[in-house]
Amino acid sequence: SRLSIASPAVPSSNLERPQMRKRNTCGTVYVGSTMSTPDKDATIKCVCGVYRAHVLQSSRDGGPLWSKSELIFSDNAKLRSTSIREDRVQDGSGEAVAVPSLEEMCAFFRFVFFKAQMETDCIIMSLIYVERLIKTGRVRPRSTNWRSLLFSCMILSSKVWDDLSMWNVDFSQACPPGVVFSLERINKLELAILECLGYDVKVLASEYAKYYFVLRTMCITSGLAGQDISSPLDVEGAKRLESLSANFKLKSTVLTPARRVKSLTTDSSGTKASLEHIVPM
Repeated sequence: SRLSIASPAVPSSNLERPQMRKRNTCGTVYVGSTMSTPDKDATIKCVCGVYRAHVLQSSRDGGPLWSKSELIFSDNAKLRSTSIREDRVQDGSGEAVAVPSLEEMCAFFRFVFFKAQMETDCIIMSLIYVERLIKTGRVRPRSTNWRSLLFSCMILSSKVWDDLSMWNVDFSQACPPGVVFSLERINKLELAILECLGYDVKVLASEYAKYYFVLRTMCITSGLAGQDISSPLDVEGAKRLESLSANFKLKSTVLTPARRVKSLTTDSSGTKASLEHIVPM
């Protein structure tokens, strides 16, 4: 008779299960990051990277001259209180302020974003408003105004997109430790940014999509994009974005106080930059 050695029985619970991946069927495309649900951390880092590039560009091109319209955005309280009689004012601090690191910018953005419970779409919309301000030639991100400018753009994007946006008094409590934005200052920043934009806060779905895909390319090439394949591709919300921003533009124009100070015009010969100049399209 033949001898046979029987292998010991292995419990089915200990067997390693094969890795199963979702497959695209019925025309459904599965991706980990979509326009409606982008990767928050990766997108924040890319947006701050573009924003820092603008600050670096201003540091190379510009001197310590400030236009009247951008003085309100200065992080220097002493400079903001300076009486202005000329079209441009000299920064009297006499000290060069180093360009903040990418980590510092990301930490500031991330703290405000999560503390204020903003929607993910506000991340990209904040960059859209920053670049609109740059194109007006009236405000440029600098190492001495980057917090005020970025903070005001984040507040504007929240009010345009979020269904239940916080009040300005609540935003004053959403600042990182060591950074203070009083209610009065936030009100002034909000009015100043609307005047600089000419109350043009409408964001077209096509414009948002352009920024999203360029930033997504940055995430992939930099290795920041996640590899999870979980949610189906969904572009629902593009029309809602366009409708909400258009309604906010109309509302902000109608509710503007009658005694609103007329915006000051300045020389717009400064260098203009946009996302396409920083990231090859």
